[in-house]
Amino acid sequence: MKILTVLTALLLTCSCVREHASFRDDFFYLRNDGAFMPVFVKGNPDSRVFVIYLHGGPGSSTLQGFQNNRSPLTRLQSDFSVVYWDQRCAGQSSGNCDSLSLEDYTEDLEQLIQLLKHKYTDHISIFLMGHSWGGSLGINFLSNSQNQRNIKGWIEVGGGHNVPSIVHHEREMILKAGLRMINHGVRPEQWRNLIESATVLDLSIDDDMLEMNRIASEAEQLVRDMDSVNEKIHNSGFSDYFFGPIDFTWANQNLESSSELLKDELLQMDLSPHLPSIQIPTLLLWGAYDFRVPPSFAQEALSKYGSPNKELIIFRRSAHYVHFNEPELFFDHVHRFISTYK
Repeated sequence: MKILTVLTALLLTCSCVREHASFRDDFFYLRNDGAFMPVFVKGNPDSRVFVIYLHGGPGSSTLQGFQNNRSPLTRLQSDFSVVYWDQRCAGQSSGNCDSLSLEDYTEDLEQLIQLLKHKYTDHISIFLMGHSWGGSLGINFLSNSQNQRNIKGWIEVGGGHNVPSIVHHEREMILKAGLRMINHGVRPEQWRNLIESATVLDLSIDDDMLEMNRIASEAEQLVRDMDSVNEKIHNSGFSDYFFGPIDFTWANQNLESSSELLKDELLQMDLSPHLPSIQIPTLLLWGAYDFRVPPSFAQEALSKYGSPNKELIIFRRSAHYVHFNEPELFFDHVHRFISTYK
């Protein structure tokens, strides 16, 4: 009985502290067209600012890193609410995974925003943050002017909205960076192999486009092996496996399914014509060593965005995962952007 009394007192004390700090965690499912998609809302709902994180892939998960205390997204939760959503056929989502298209994901995102407005009132400020494939999803969503009216700002992180163009940027970056490394005597044999492999590819063939992306990932790994550039913050596998919300077997099955179902559409995807119509404040965050979606591609995208308030930040010690490579600097830029336009 004494132990129960003490525990009750502690729980009440903790509840009071959380209430005073205005923190609250919500969990619910987004249900649309036969898909059941988990949504975690973490942070400070009293701020009335919600940042929806659009994960990459397609088929990756937003949940694996949300409990990471070193993540800039976790830090954002002190001042805003961050919405972690596993997209259809990704992470812990279940249900309809028979056929997929970018339009399916776009409709899901529209439904998610309506659900957030229903739960937290229409008077909330919503920001979108899309990484990699999430950048493509965000751009397609924002191509609708009505959707733009619901969003205060757009943050694109290494977004890949034009795959036929990206693979050419990948090859160009590997050739330039590789020659520079060879001239400086840095891992010359390995860079020669990457250059030779990239040079012989026919980038009009689907399989060669996929191989080009694999070579780009290998180049990023080589850079990380040479220096601390591209190092990731992450939880230990023990922490994620035993204390995280993920069933890794299920998540891997979803990843394989969505990657295969969307492969043909992705390889031909070009959303560049949508960029001039995007008028809301736009922040592009890119890694200088992002071989998968090179910074030259980001420069090209910046010139096409229609927003009068647009900015590109290049992170000098990051690759494709800027938010996990330079978390402090990432947090500073994102927090400034949201505070300016909320």
